[in-house]
Amino acid sequence: MIQHDLQDTLIENRLVAILRAADASRFADAATVLHAAGVRVLEAALTTPGATDAISVIRKKLGDDAHVGAGSVREVSDVDIAADAGATFLVTPTVNPLVLERAHERGLPVICGALTPTEIDQAWRLGAAAVKVFPIAAVGGIAYLRAIRAPLPDIPLVPTGGVHLADVAKYLEAGSIAVAAATPLLGDALTSAGSLTDLATRAGEFVAAAAKYVSRT
Repeated sequence: MIQHDLQDTLIENRLVAILRAADASRFADAATVLHAAGVRVLEAALTTPGATDAISVIRKKLGDDAHVGAGSVREVSDVDIAADAGATFLVTPTVNPLVLERAHERGLPVICGALTPTEIDQAWRLGAAAVKVFPIAAVGGIAYLRAIRAPLPDIPLVPTGGVHLADVAKYLEAGSIAVAAATPLLGDALTSAGSLTDLATRAGEFVAAAAKYVSRT
């Protein structure tokens, strides 16, 4: 997957589900439920023990119909680990030029994490396919996104961090290329006692909210 392919994928789906937990034992099961509900873009955080194995399992289980990326990529070594596990894209929490350079060498597009206007512009100029505005809720949510988009209208933004169901339409209407959701979408599904049935319901609601903006630019 190259930069423009990832941008097209985000426009076609508008939603990224973030898998992050104490361990990755439920990642594959949750990914299957999410996929069945219509979620096609998944991010497995490398900060979760077992995430790389889970990426490989999910890729084999869901095939090319799902786009499975590695998140929390901060080091050059993380790029190689994710690539070897079969990740089709990377997500970073910060702007690290060396990570973006290595990702380009490995043929992996990056959703690069940034917060300030300077960081967002830097990430874009370094070749990010899109910029993850993180943590969006902590700095004003939709108001902050609108303020950022005014001087940087050409940069594809993915608000992340505290994105709830009610926020999806607001962010997409304001011009985000997609939104990414973790706990508000996954809930307790990644814990041993968590409900996959409830996850299916939430996933359906998130997909429905995002679907109104699918293929709109």
